[in-house]
Amino acid sequence: MQRMIRKLLPLFCLISLTVRSQTFSFNDLSAFKTPTANWSIAGDAIVDLNQNNVMTTTPGKGVLACIQLPGKAGLTYNLLTNFEHGDADVEVEFMMAKGSNSGIYLQGRYEIQLFDSWEAKELHVYDVGSIYERWDEARPSGTKGYEGHVPRINAAKAPGGWQKMKISFQAARFDTAGKKITNAKMLKVELNGITLHENVELLGPTRSSIAGEVPKGPLMFQGDHGSVAFRN
Repeated sequence: MQRMIRKLLPLFCLISLTVRSQTFSFNDLSAFKTPTANWSIAGDAIVDLNQNNVMTTTPGKGVLACIQLPGKAGLTYNLLTNFEHGDADVEVEFMMAKGSNSGIYLQGRYEIQLFDSWEAKELHVYDVGSIYERWDEARPSGTKGYEGHVPRINAAKAPGGWQKMKISFQAARFDTAGKKITNAKMLKVELNGITLHENVELLGPTRSSIAGEVPKGPLMFQGDHGSVAFRN
């Protein structure tokens, strides 16, 4: 995963470019805030293709695994990085258990959906690579979810196989008083080498995210919906 602060052009003054990167070796969980028992470091992950949401791990290092705990749900089980980012280019490989559901949240607020969408013919906002919908309990039934973005094509591989996600994200901009003046954007989202989204404006945080919008926030990995593994 790489973190990049891009060129900023407030008014007509060029601010110098600063580039920093954050790479996770997944040798331990020290890069994350208070990980819960569903998260562990492993040598590899193995999926049972005959059962939904069944994943086991082998001893070792290099793989971040989430084994969903039965009956355990809620934001507490998500994993947040210690570092916070603004604009970011993120690359990571992931593996889904059969029928599993997870997600990567830029700044902990804007979710790119991870899902076992293998062989799905009609795509929805819950399928892999979707920009997940926003949610408002005050809206009428059937319209509580809104502004989700379905990928152009189903680029999913079968569960149990490693897949590669690349995300180019532009953070929201704020004035000196802290008022948002520009919405965040998904500049580009790729899955397994196929472009799913380009230049999608994000009017606000997606469902089950950290509340509010900020100049910088952590990466967040969803850990309460299904078993999933990450590497590289």
